[in-house]
Amino acid sequence: MTLDSTKLFQTYQSHKDIKQYLEQLVQRYSSKVEIFSRAESYEGREILTVRICTDVQKKRPVPNRWCILIDAGIHAREWITVSVALFIVQQLLEKDEISAKSFRSFEWIILPLLNPDGYEYSREHNKMWRKTRRPLGARNHQRSCVGVDCNRNFNVAWTIGSTRFCSLLYRGERPFSERETKNVRDLFRKLRPTCKFYLSLHSYAKAILYPRAYTRTLPRNWQMQHTIAEAGADAMKKATGVRYRCGSASTVLNRPVGGSSIDYAHDIEKVPVALVMEVASKGFHPPEANIQRICEESWIGIGAMVNCLAGSFRSVLRGSGTLHLR
Repeated sequence: MTLDSTKLFQTYQSHKDIKQYLEQLVQRYSSKVEIFSRAESYEGREILTVRICTDVQKKRPVPNRWCILIDAGIHAREWITVSVALFIVQQLLEKDEISAKSFRSFEWIILPLLNPDGYEYSREHNKMWRKTRRPLGARNHQRSCVGVDCNRNFNVAWTIGSTRFCSLLYRGERPFSERETKNVRDLFRKLRPTCKFYLSLHSYAKAILYPRAYTRTLPRNWQMQHTIAEAGADAMKKATGVRYRCGSASTVLNRPVGGSSIDYAHDIEKVPVALVMEVASKGFHPPEANIQRICEESWIGIGAMVNCLAGSFRSVLRGSGTLHLR
């Protein structure tokens, strides 16, 4: 049984359908895509990450090719982000965008559904669920609270986060307490030192954010990150009229956030460009009739950011930019 990709963005896909679609693509485009990693969620769902490039079967690393890591669905209720990540995969493979000059300079590592347990719980029981689904508290006591906010669980300024078990923003008992965040950490480690761009998809604040989230102290290369973010925002505004804000996460959100994935990527893993794209969806799960349009609009912005990085910041790609992260 195959999934009809022409109908992929007419509805929100289940974890099962997403897994089927990715495995289907690996069979159809074996020279351009492979399963890069397989992890397992708390409830036992498989978490697939794909690697897309023009010659995926080559065993030796290609010189001067760098990695982009994109994830989506870190917050369970943000269904539209999962659709956007799948749209990126579809464009690169089925529309052969991976052959475009600047796009083929990168290996695209894409994790379309970071938090599958929370996502399925959000789809089936509580649309506004945000966290993972691991029960909290001692095993020999009644465990009434469930789940950790993955985007408060990374090992950077982690102590800022909420210590209340039942809070939607609960940081976890310790950094990387969740299988889902450990998986992202392991991806970063696997990609060292070639990962130059990390993009985490969220919804729905119409903003492109760069570090830092935990403090208003900007990284040394903030101007470069701001330029790349603005390239995406400008491209979307020109194409569709939508207006995105660009700025540091702590400034735009107007509050400190600890344990975030972009701060971990930038400060700890030394990824030069680490952005959150808050998709302009007017809700976490906009009407199904709008999915395709939102995905197309988001892809315009993402493509423009990659083109800006590849075209204007080659010194960063060659490695010298990593000296200026602090």
